[in-house]
Formats: sequence, C-alpha cells, structure tokens
Amino acid sequence: MSEQLVIRLGSVPQQSISWLVWSAQQEVIASGELASADELPQLAQRLGQRPVIALVPASDVQLKLVALPAKPSRQLMQALPYMLEEEQAEDIEQLFLASGATEQHDGQYSQQVAICRRDKLEQWLRWLQQAGFSVSRMVPDALLLPEQQLPACIQLHEQWLLKQSRWQVAAVDLSWWADYLQLAALPVLHSYSPWPAEVSQPHQLAEPELPLALLASQLHSSSFNLLQAEYKPKRQRTGKFDKWRSSALLLSATLLVYLVSLSLHNWQLQRDAQAIQQQTQALYQQMFPGERIVNLNLQLQQKLTATSGSAEQSFLVLLHSLQQQLALVSDIKLENLRFDGKRNELRFQASGEGFQSFEKLKAALEQAGFSVELGALSNDGGKVQGSVAMRGRA
Repeated sequence: MSEQLVIRLGSVPQQSISWLVWSAQQEVIASGELASADELPQLAQRLGQRPVIALVPASDVQLKLVALPAKPSRQLMQALPYMLEEEQAEDIEQLFLASGATEQHDGQYSQQVAICRRDKLEQWLRWLQQAGFSVSRMVPDALLLPEQQLPACIQLHEQWLLKQSRWQVAAVDLSWWADYLQLAALPVLHSYSPWPAEVSQPHQLAEPELPLALLASQLHSSSFNLLQAEYKPKRQRTGKFDKWRSSALLLSATLLVYLVSLSLHNWQLQRDAQAIQQQTQALYQQMFPGERIVNLNLQLQQKLTATSGSAEQSFLVLLHSLQQQLALVSDIKLENLRFDGKRNELRFQASGEGFQSFEKLKAALEQAGFSVELGALSNDGGKVQGSVAMRGRA
C-alpha cells in the first residue's frame, strides 16, 4: 500500500493525538486530531488497514551519543547498558536501549543510543494494539525535523520541538521556551512555525507547514526505529500467503500421514519376513538336526542338488516352495508339518488372520504348480486354524 498512517501519541492517555494519512507522493490525504487515546479504536475502524508509523514525544526519549573504546562489536554493544548505568537516575533494568547508527570521526567511534522507560514504550504499544493497529515503526518526533538548516524547530501542541544536530533533540513546553533559549545560547534558529513575539531569539522563518506533515516528509531520510529486540514488530504475512496457508498445511499433514503409514507398513513387512525366516529355519533344523544354519537358501539349494531323485529332494522342493509362497501371505504362521514320502505330500498345521488368508495361500501354491487341499478350518479366539495338504508338482 502506498499510503501510511502517521500517529503522534502523547505522554499520557489524556493528551491529544494528531494523525495524518501520508501518500508516497509526499501529500497529505487526510489529517485530524483525537482528544485522547480512548478515541484510537474509532480511528482504527476508519483507517486501520494502512501501515502505521507512531511518533512519540521526544521528551520521553533520551538520545545520547556514546563514545566507544574500540570498533563496535557484539560484545561491546551488549555492554552499552552498563556503560550508561551510572548516568541514569533510574534502574537500568527499567530502561530500554535502542541502537541507532555508528559514527566515526578521526578514528574515534561513537554509537547513537535512544533511552526510553520500558513501561512507557509498552504503554504506547498497548494503546495501538488494543485499538487494532499494527505498528511497524516508532520514532521520537523531534528526530524527524529536517537537517538542511540546523538548529531547526517547530511548535506541536503545547511544545516546541528542537533539533540541534543529527542526534541531539529536545521538546520544550511553551512556558519554558524563552528561558530555554536564553540558557542554550543557540545560533539563528530555523523555525517552521510562526515565531512568538515575546521570545527574543535570532531566528529565520521558513514557510509554515502542518507539523505532522513536515515530520512525515522526513521519514524516508531516517532509518531509526525505537522498536527493536523484544519489541521488534513481527513480519506481517501477505494476503497471498494467507490464501494458500490452509492448503499448504493440509498438504503437509497428508504427506506426513502417508509417510507414517508407509513406514508402519514397511516395518510390518520386515517383521513378518523375520517371522517366516524363523519358521523356515525351525523346519530345516527339524529335518537336519544339529546342522548350523549360515545361509538358508544356499543350504537348501545344496541339499536339493545332493539328493537328486530321492524323497528327501521332494521334501526340500516342497519346503523351499512353501517358504516362497508364505512370504506372499505374511499372516499365515506354521505350527507343525509332516512329510509323507510315498505320497510326496507335505501336510502342515497353520494359523492365520482369516479364512481369506488360507484361500490366498492355496491359490499361490496352485499357481506355482502344486496340488493343494484345505482341511477343516476353525475360528478360535480371533484366529483361524486349519490343515493344508500340499503335493508335488503336477
């Protein structure tokens, strides 16, 4: 959006609040005054969709230029509060320090620091957030006076805002303005407001401007933001992201469920394969007691080769084929088996999850070329048990 809503807050809720809508073409779209902070929600209802920049009284923010003993580093910046602690009348823990630019003159480094009470900063944020505004930036008002001719000043409500240098500002009540200038002994002032006749101070009048418009026109020339560290604004999501956010979350959740399901399925297959391997090893050891199993498939092949034409060969052929087909029906578990050499028949007892498992095993064995007969099947405790007779290849 090319328009910004600039709101100048007061020190306390009862003070008046100025606002204006500022365009990218450096023009005032709308402006007005609120009697107090209580009227901010009404303003939010009218103009709350625009980015908000808050200006706060310079009298509540102390600007200091701190001389650094060396080139700025992370550790040195973290030590800034302790370097300033003795200069503050309040507990340093109750103050918030925001960093500005680092200056260098003749090899000497200086750090711009803005100091504000934490409760005051949180009060300003609370006013805006409770009203429904999303504030992106907060700047001391006097800091935005133009730097072309310094010192410069302008009257805003019951104060004169004064800027003496890039990082030296003041906010002076109207009743103290003449005394302040007498003590400060400033050179010619560049004033953007009509000059009070009772104040004897060398000055030069610029063309009068709406105070908030003058300050808003300088926002582009200053990058300072009081909202730093824990007060840094959260990045606002764009409307395009919000439009697709729910779809992206749904897609991510679906993908996660699929991956978990796939992992569980693979784990189940591995477990079933291990169970079948254990059953086959047990059957092999029944047939060849005392023989150590190293590579079951290779040992079965060797037995088949060594026992050509014998009943033992028929048994091994049937056992090896049964092992292969059991891998396709993972929920069938062998309980015992018996081989009839005369009939070339392998008969075994098994249990499975359902009648369909036995039918599936029968179909797989028949497709492999064996003759298969299913005995009586019974359902016992959620498991189906029965016998199967498997004869040599037709």
